[in-house]
Amino acid sequence: MEKIKVLDLYCGYGGLSMGFEFTKAFEVVGGIDFYDWAVKTFYYNHPQLNKLKVINKPCDMTNLETSEVLKDIGGKPDIIVGGPPCQGFSFAGKRLDEYMHDKRNEQVFHFLRFIKEIKPKAFLMENVAGIRVTGQQKKGQLIDYLIEEYEKMGYATSWQVVNSADYRVPQNRKRFMLVGVLKGKKFIFPEAPIQDNNLFGGEERLTVYDALSDLPSPNHEEPQLHTIQPLTPLQKFLRNETDTIANHLVTVHGEEMIERLKKQENGTRLYPNWNHSWYKLDPKRPSPAVKENHRAPFVHFREPRATSPRECARLQTVPDSYVFLGTKTAQLIMIGNAVPAILSAHVATEIARQIFKVEPKTPWDKQNNPLTKNWLPEATKENLVSNCAI
Repeated sequence: MEKIKVLDLYCGYGGLSMGFEFTKAFEVVGGIDFYDWAVKTFYYNHPQLNKLKVINKPCDMTNLETSEVLKDIGGKPDIIVGGPPCQGFSFAGKRLDEYMHDKRNEQVFHFLRFIKEIKPKAFLMENVAGIRVTGQQKKGQLIDYLIEEYEKMGYATSWQVVNSADYRVPQNRKRFMLVGVLKGKKFIFPEAPIQDNNLFGGEERLTVYDALSDLPSPNHEEPQLHTIQPLTPLQKFLRNETDTIANHLVTVHGEEMIERLKKQENGTRLYPNWNHSWYKLDPKRPSPAVKENHRAPFVHFREPRATSPRECARLQTVPDSYVFLGTKTAQLIMIGNAVPAILSAHVATEIARQIFKVEPKTPWDKQNNPLTKNWLPEATKENLVSNCAI
């Protein structure tokens, strides 16, 4: 069966569309972004798309014609997904016209333009959770305006703010998601498989330990070899029989800093006035939202050092086979700006079922979830490595 074609706007390295690919029901036909290393990374990991001439380089959507994009990808995509830049949506109290003329926010309206001119069967726009509470006269004024415009085009829309930790991601990260269906029924978001009130045998949230405990200490080798068997179902899924670790880059600290990090307790911040930068991970809980944060997103829970780009990618549920290009700072920026792929996969599964009437080959429902403890083969359970204890 022919796969559903996805165009990823503001793709970054491709975290949002990666979740669609996880389901095996979708095929990415192109990605567009204005950050050089993100575009290079996206197309390096999608070698079948390197033939594209228009959109496999940094592009400013402001001056990009939809006709050029359609010609480049060979026709109309079935669904357009994307997360337009969102810095201006973090501040409440502005009027709608101020948001519309804020250069940081204009890309939201270019996303709208692409939907209007291409008219895909469906679209998914994601953003910061705070986008829903902008506007001085009433909450959500901007989103109400966008929804009105989409409905004028014939799209039935629905939105939800989701926390990735509720969808089998080892990270607390809230995102706003808006789904539109052309001349169809409103999309129903998947029920979170992990609930706070799951008192009777429900799933537990995945933790930092679930994501990182099998990784060796980083060094200057590129790539490194895996030296420890996977200890959790999440690790087995992300390794996918890969025997190497790319982007596991070490940060060299001075002796004074190392001593400070040794004394830091798990779950605390090294600098009280900085929110999550230099936050020492608690292995028993999901991490805070992954961000670039001064080139030191987190402090490792077991070693006195900053986490590596690969460790941050693990928290974003990126497979080890996915290679990030560019400097270490560029890698951290890309990773911190993305949607966790497994969160995206849950939404993509329901989009395939509800909108395109396709049953994914890799379902993410409660019965067939590859991240549950029962999914880990017995042979792997017996090979748990004792020296990786918390």
